[in-house]
Amino acid sequence: MQRSGKKLLPCGRPAPFHGSPSAALLKEWEQRLRSYLTLKKLKFTDQRWTIARSILLSGGHLDAQGILKSVKVEHPRIGAATVYRCIKVLCDAGLLQESLQALNGRVVFELPDESHHDHLICVDCGVIFEFQDERIESDQLSVAEKMKFKLVGHKHVIHAACDFLKQNA
Repeated sequence: MQRSGKKLLPCGRPAPFHGSPSAALLKEWEQRLRSYLTLKKLKFTDQRWTIARSILLSGGHLDAQGILKSVKVEHPRIGAATVYRCIKVLCDAGLLQESLQALNGRVVFELPDESHHDHLICVDCGVIFEFQDERIESDQLSVAEKMKFKLVGHKHVIHAACDFLKQNA
């Protein structure tokens, strides 16, 4: 289901686009992984880099099983245990982070991002959309101040049913 070159979700909404990482970003990731593994006296292996590269190319927002599926498409010989161990290594290295918990209870991982954003999860298809809203940020700060707290961080996740089809029918 495509219209004007954009991948569409089952509801007809355009899928979120994360873009492909540049060659420079891939090289930076590889260097960061090599440095971390050297520091921890671990080996840089083709399998570790293959898994890391697959995650980077996916754009994130995958649970462990989604990462495994993504890796298996291109590299069916890499085992599940290797992928799961690599996810932990990548998190410890700061190249991947636990982002949120999906409705099914699974932890969703994403690539670290300097810019703060929140998430909206479609309860119909499970797709995760990123958004940033200054009013929400301001309101959270205001609530913390009213309750005599200093806001140090937050994770905001909205679970919502897709209304896209009804509005575009």
